[in-house]
Amino acid sequence: MFGFGKSKPEKDNKNEQEIERIKKTVNALLLQMKTAGPEDAANLSEKLKEYSQSEKLMPMDFKKSALAQAKKFECDANMRVADKLIRQAASMLAKEQIKERGRLLADSRRYFSKVCSLGADPEWKRAYQRLCDNVMMSGGVQLEGNSRAKPICLAPKAPNRAKA
Repeated sequence: MFGFGKSKPEKDNKNEQEIERIKKTVNALLLQMKTAGPEDAANLSEKLKEYSQSEKLMPMDFKKSALAQAKKFECDANMRVADKLIRQAASMLAKEQIKERGRLLADSRRYFSKVCSLGADPEWKRAYQRLCDNVMMSGGVQLEGNSRAKPICLAPKAPNRAKA
């Protein structure tokens, strides 16, 4: 009578097709993020945020879960690189390459700070910090020759009187 009960199947079908297209696009972006490096993951995450804001038909629950997954994938990418760099720095201890170790540590800390801002697992953070402390406190302390703490001994040696 007053338009109640009438369905508009063509409009609903069109909306459903549009929503499916949006979901496929978002899933494709998430799939790219899964294996991307940290910089690429950050760019894809920003692209996904802009895309989700521009698409008004995207369901809110799908949008929230997609953005949460994007944040997790970005965090994972940064964790992978931070872990790789800290392990390379640890391997530099045996080779006594202090400058290279310092550069790797600085790069690793930069990725670690990004991981912390993205909300990583506290257990992973503690393990990273322990490894970073171990790398910082070991290696590079062996000095050839004498030092201030162990100067040259100029006194004559005492004769061995036990054998006389």
